[in-house]
Amino acid sequence: MKISSLILAAVAFVLASCIEIKSTVTVSKDGTATIEETVLMGAQLAAMMQGGQGEQLKGLVMDKAKAEERAKKLGEGVTVKSHEELKNPDGKSGVKVVFAVADLAKLKYVPFEPEQEGKPSTTQPMTFALSGSTLTITNPDADKKKGGDAAKPKKTPEEMAMMKSQMAMMKPMFAGMRIAVEVKGANGIASSDATNLNDGTISYVDIQFDKLIDNADAFTGFMESADGGMSAADAAAKFSKVDGLKIEGKKVVTAELK
Repeated sequence: MKISSLILAAVAFVLASCIEIKSTVTVSKDGTATIEETVLMGAQLAAMMQGGQGEQLKGLVMDKAKAEERAKKLGEGVTVKSHEELKNPDGKSGVKVVFAVADLAKLKYVPFEPEQEGKPSTTQPMTFALSGSTLTITNPDADKKKGGDAAKPKKTPEEMAMMKSQMAMMKPMFAGMRIAVEVKGANGIASSDATNLNDGTISYVDIQFDKLIDNADAFTGFMESADGGMSAADAAAKFSKVDGLKIEGKKVVTAELK
């Protein structure tokens, strides 16, 4: 799982409206699991998507057919448990898809990777192994940087200064924007060597832009790092103390399930 492709796809439309993206993998001690993927968009962005715009986010909002296709890509024995269209009182809309995983060992998980026509995915999937009550999660891409065309030149000091000066104006544009990928135990997690474990939940990515944008230096630095294809390991080390930002940088994480 690489943080840059997901972040940049979401940020591409932040000027149009907010977006919330959340993935939760819940593991049971019998070796099964569920994956809940939820995408919520503001009214303006939803209208743009319906009008055929928003190629950067294509595939995030799945209809039933797309969900069935995704289930096959996730591994043998993965099926669509439920598909629900969402419409909130605040005007946000989207979809929640729950996948059932019959055998955790066969799951090959890439969270919310937007489709890019003509560009095959280079992301290595997260894998899971269960021995007794010990869960092992492997993210092969944790220490890999995204190179090639996606690695853009660093912004000049003048460009960074301009970005900071525009923070107050930009803040409303990022209101409600959040990206999160987490792993839970069906009955909780007793212990883990994960970097971010809170109330039985391991956070692989949790970016709360409302909080992050309050820290001008951290926000501009993080956006520059994502734009340049920084690895999860490097980002986790660099931004470990930034409020509103959690990133798991370890390639292998273990957890003891309750």
